[in-house]
Amino acid sequence: MSSFFSNISPVVTFRSLLCAGALCALTTFSAQAQRRSQPAADNMSTTPMNTATAPPAQTGLNYRNPAADDRIPMEAAKRDAVAKEMEATVVELLELYHDAKQSHWNLRGPLYYQLHEVLQGYAETYLKYTDVLAERSLQVGRPIDGRTPVVASQANLEAFPGGFLEDRQVLDLMSSRVDMVAKRVRERIERVGKIDETTSNLLQELSYALDKQAWQLRVTQQ
Repeated sequence: MSSFFSNISPVVTFRSLLCAGALCALTTFSAQAQRRSQPAADNMSTTPMNTATAPPAQTGLNYRNPAADDRIPMEAAKRDAVAKEMEATVVELLELYHDAKQSHWNLRGPLYYQLHEVLQGYAETYLKYTDVLAERSLQVGRPIDGRTPVVASQANLEAFPGGFLEDRQVLDLMSSRVDMVAKRVRERIERVGKIDETTSNLLQELSYALDKQAWQLRVTQQ
């Protein structure tokens, strides 16, 4: 027997022991992993997942509450008068916006660069106050009409020329139109001030902006 073991190579014996140890470790690891995963499997819900699509939202719901009309923060007798002044101002501002953009695009001459930038700023100002005053009309319970045909027929400003526009021509055109609208706004401030101070304050802010534009256009020609 001793001669038999003496003929076994030490290297073979070491490799055999190493393989046996690795197999034992692998078996132990697999058993532990199986035990760790078992509780999670036991805790999993057996209730089938609901994959049904949610029912569509109901249509035709009526949220109309007649009592909401009584919550408008202005006496009914004053609303039409305020809305009338807002409508008139909005259509004028929309017309000025189109005039400023028409000039901004088609301008030419030595003052092109300066006026090109200034007119863009004017156009943005007109849109800003158009939105403010239109929303004010809605706040007092009256709609606003800014459609193109309405603007063309009710702005009460002369037709703006098409084609290329010389810088001096634009200065004269925009000066006369801004002056006219600024004058109308000041008149509205007096009328609205007797009805609603909040709306009058909004018109005063616009009046200052228009007076500033009128001044800038005027001094450029002096």
